[in-house]
Amino acid sequence: MIGIMLAILFVATAMPASSDVRSANSGVSFGLSPAETELLGMIDYENAWEQLQYLSSLGEKTAGSEEEKRAQRYVLGELENMSLDEVLEETFRVANWKHYGTTVKMTSHGDEDIPATTYGDCPSVWGLDEFGMEYYHGTDETGKVLTAEIVDVGYGTAADFEAADPLDGAIALVHRDDNTQGWPNVPVLEAALNGASAAMFYGYFTGADHPEAIKQDSVFSPIPAISISPNSAARIQELIAVDGAVTVEIEGRVDFDPNAESVNVAGILRGTTHPDEYIVISGHIDTWWNGSNDDCSSIAVMLEMARLFSEAKEAGIYENKRSLVFCSVGAEETGGPDGTWFNWLVGSYEFVSAHQNDIMNGLVMELNLDGGSFSKVGEGGKVWFEISWEVSSFVRNAIVDLGYMDVGYYVPTWTWTDAWSFAAKGGGTAIQMVWGPGFDPYYHTQFDTIELQSEDMLAMVADFTTLMAVRAESSIVVPLDFIPACDWAEGHLTTEAHLVPIRAAEIDGALEALSALRTLVLEVNEYAAELEAMYAAATNDAERAAVVELADELNRAIIDMRRIFTPYTLGEGGMMASWEPMLRSHQHATDFEAVNTAIQTLVGKGGQVGGAIKALERVRSMEWGMYCSAEVFDEVLAQMVDCYLYWGDDFDQAQDYVDVQDVYLGLLDGSMPRDDAFARLTDIRDNELELWFLADIETLRREWTNAAVPLEAVLS
Repeated sequence: MIGIMLAILFVATAMPASSDVRSANSGVSFGLSPAETELLGMIDYENAWEQLQYLSSLGEKTAGSEEEKRAQRYVLGELENMSLDEVLEETFRVANWKHYGTTVKMTSHGDEDIPATTYGDCPSVWGLDEFGMEYYHGTDETGKVLTAEIVDVGYGTAADFEAADPLDGAIALVHRDDNTQGWPNVPVLEAALNGASAAMFYGYFTGADHPEAIKQDSVFSPIPAISISPNSAARIQELIAVDGAVTVEIEGRVDFDPNAESVNVAGILRGTTHPDEYIVISGHIDTWWNGSNDDCSSIAVMLEMARLFSEAKEAGIYENKRSLVFCSVGAEETGGPDGTWFNWLVGSYEFVSAHQNDIMNGLVMELNLDGGSFSKVGEGGKVWFEISWEVSSFVRNAIVDLGYMDVGYYVPTWTWTDAWSFAAKGGGTAIQMVWGPGFDPYYHTQFDTIELQSEDMLAMVADFTTLMAVRAESSIVVPLDFIPACDWAEGHLTTEAHLVPIRAAEIDGALEALSALRTLVLEVNEYAAELEAMYAAATNDAERAAVVELADELNRAIIDMRRIFTPYTLGEGGMMASWEPMLRSHQHATDFEAVNTAIQTLVGKGGQVGGAIKALERVRSMEWGMYCSAEVFDEVLAQMVDCYLYWGDDFDQAQDYVDVQDVYLGLLDGSMPRDDAFARLTDIRDNELELWFLADIETLRREWTNAAVPLEAVLS
């Protein structure tokens, strides 16, 4: 999913980077001030690499586990040994999944071993459930050993299961493909519905199927969901083709604890003149497997940043005007309690929620680190930043001034890293550094180890983090420009005017509010430039202090405006819920157009059922719903729509999903008359999608008007 989404974005929104190249420690720089050059020269790349080596050696650190806590205690100790003003340790509740190991052997073929693991958030053959009661999926007298024949069900679609032999307790072998299934929970529910005793997955998606990789992820399942490599799957398929059957024996235990605790750790270096304004440098401590790139690399860089800035300040070489926060969050990969659908980014969400009135209230910028050391980057393609719109120029200047080749960026921040929590949920500005090409086949697998990491890549991330932190904390006016954000929103709304033409008047109202806000942003940008020029021209401390006082008022207004604009502008939806950031109204607009097109193709005697079917396939819930049974679709859609905690309730950002699968399947097999389909779709369009869209448009108009208030006040 991540690889495909990024590939699309790279083509559509990539920005050109500098044509020059700088290697770590080369001493070459472009456009850096003497102070910036001096501080960059103090980065201890070797220390960052040693931190990465140590953190990688700690093994898998799942949310709420003792291993995660042990790693956080190490981070806490490192921060406490530095000259920081404050160190925080904050616990929060998570659901923990404790895996004791999984073994698979082919008993039909000489007890040949198949390397495997059990997917996260899934039962194994036996263990303790969330109520502390023992559960058993085994077939022997103890219930702790599962022995069954394997049946290959292709991609695990409803059609694949229908074409396969009856399972009757067999194990379903499934080729995982997130582009088809959305997420492995869909085919595993299909497997359970069809009588499978377990599901055995291999692969990820086309282009990211490392032949020996054993994938790990958080997958909700009522039956054991085992992960093996594509090569192991090919071996099983070969034996089935030759001998007709393969029987395996699976042993494994998983315990669930819905009341476990994870930990966030942070150190603060207070600013000398603006202690209530913050730059956050963060990464996540939890990992699947060893997680050297994802995400030990980020904690290693974060710790080096804390050492660098605190020691430089203590030595009198450097003085930070704004406060710097060095943060290691837990439970990024999984951990949402009570079975909430959105069970990732838990630690960063908890941090943002806990600090709404201090750090988030004065947040200037969050520099989020996630996957910053992978060595395959040089094999082609760019390294990518994922950013909030308003730092486009800020990031572009850093890329050019450091002189790194093949570094680009795209907007906005997506829902798969902690940057989303700080931006969309906290109303802040975030820069996600960095995601390199070629990592997807190794992502969340046993191959994400220290051997595949690059010291040069880690050094590059440290360079960017240092430069951006210094520039963000020392700028007179916060380096944020919301013109790109306004243009992004305008582009979406203009498109939606064509998708929902019957609501053009309401769209025009939202566009008017956006245009008024954009005009204010232009005036703010001009005022900011004037203040910067005045500060540069000031000849004494009194004149500089007067400019700073004016800049402080402007900065407060910009931050207040952003905390309204960002969370109410962004929506989340798309494939399997909250993979994709979009304008708040966009999913309802595209679904309206798809359903309306289906309706139009059914009109009159010449109505085209085939055209309606094709149109319905564009509805966002049908991206995966077209491949599964009605029973599984209803169960998964209910989980997605009835979400709570974390993401679902905040700002009402989670897009509603419309249910057209019954019409789709009815038209496909001829069981639903065309007139009935027409009536059902008309009801969905008029009484669901149009109303949802109107509510979204009104929210945009209202909140864009509200966002203008702080800017109007400071400009007056």
